[in-house]
Amino acid sequence: MTDKMQNESEIRAVDITRPLDHLEIDGKDYPLAFDMASMRVAEDVYELQYHRDLGFVEIIRKLAAGKIGAIMAVLYGALLSGAAATNAEPLTWGDFSDNFKLTSIPTVKELLLRNVKKALPQVEAGDSKDPQ
Repeated sequence: MTDKMQNESEIRAVDITRPLDHLEIDGKDYPLAFDMASMRVAEDVYELQYHRDLGFVEIIRKLAAGKIGAIMAVLYGALLSGAAATNAEPLTWGDFSDNFKLTSIPTVKELLLRNVKKALPQVEAGDSKDPQ
């Protein structure tokens, strides 16, 4: 199997159906809950933070297109709902937007780490050459 085919197979093997139930932000885990309230918050985020009045279906279209604003809006809504469900202290939008990274999403973090490791040059035992 070629390297390209192997990489594509491994990317396809990532369990994208695994439910996203938490985010790690600034070293702390936050529970997520995807419910009607989280959808409403996502709409509010778009209106208040991005100055765009979008319904949830339009936000999901942007989410499917990989738009960072949509990812953040949907996850912030789920973060607030998760905090309410567990009686945890919610993050403010400012703290969330300042500290959120795509690697806060566990599956993205795993995929990035695995692929960065693969991209690093392999050094054979006893090879003293600098890989650069």
